[in-house]
Amino acid sequence: MSTEDAPATVDALLRTAAAADARAARAVLARIDGIRLVELVATQAELAVDEERSRVAGIDAVGDLERAAIEVMGLPQSSGLEAEDEDTTGPPTVTGWELVTVGPEDLAAATLTAPVPSWALALVAFEDRDAAEGGLLRRAVGAAADGRLVAVELHLSEPLADATIRRAHLGDDPAELGSAGPLAAALRTALTGAQT
Repeated sequence: MSTEDAPATVDALLRTAAAADARAARAVLARIDGIRLVELVATQAELAVDEERSRVAGIDAVGDLERAAIEVMGLPQSSGLEAEDEDTTGPPTVTGWELVTVGPEDLAAATLTAPVPSWALALVAFEDRDAAEGGLLRRAVGAAADGRLVAVELHLSEPLADATIRRAHLGDDPAELGSAGPLAAALRTALTGAQT
């Protein structure tokens, strides 16, 4: 970028950087096929709860491992993680992290204030309910920066047990996701809003 093309204001510079982040996110997502995207959402939903504290519902982000290491984990740029993802044709190495923890009734509202980074590849919202046959039913909805949407339903015999995928749907239209559609649309808006 020449000095003549440089943004004139801080806001313009931030918008230019966010647009570059969005393009980079879409390029990374082009290497993630539909099956891998469903797996990514299911895995992040499964890992959303850990031993340290209870989490009944929340929103997580998924991003490129190298960028997340720098931006989220605070590792220096020379951490050596970039060597793991030199192959630009295969699936990228990604990681997820917690953005917000809320009650299930507050998930949609949380999409308005979640601190979504402009370089995020996807957002994943989840909520737990008691399953009729015992254990937990974890419903998760994901929105990717390229517009794809995922809804999955996982069954866990207990909060930290391995999950079984009961249902999964991948599409582009929130209406295809049934009752998960409004949350999927809100996640997509939060993600695209962070990238503009």
